[in-house]
Amino acid sequence: MRNAVNNKGIMLYLVLSSLLVVIILANILLNVILSQARFTKHKLSRIQAYYASMAGVNYAFEKLRLGNDAQWSSTTAFTRTLCRSGCDINDPQLPNSIQRVDIQVGALSSGMAGTRRLRVMAIYTLTP
Repeated sequence: MRNAVNNKGIMLYLVLSSLLVVIILANILLNVILSQARFTKHKLSRIQAYYASMAGVNYAFEKLRLGNDAQWSSTTAFTRTLCRSGCDINDPQLPNSIQRVDIQVGALSSGMAGTRRLRVMAIYTLTP
């Protein structure tokens, strides 16, 4: 009779310790999954910003190549902003994470002789 009482106490201890180990392992696994999800979302935002910048570069190249717009054919430096709406250049197809793309065009001969310096920067937000 005495051994049966002691065995019940040991079994309770084993069940509780096993449950604690399972809870700790589940917590570790959940943290790893959430960390990977945040990393993936951040990576996606960076890729979207890269391609939005490349769109700004291509837009500027095309405008400079055509030269049919007075602002783009001038010899002075200027900045244009590309965003979803309410900017110099509206593009409703930009992803929601992209706030704006700044296109800075330098004055004539600001690069090599007869060329213009071009700088494009995408401003994006990471929404968790």
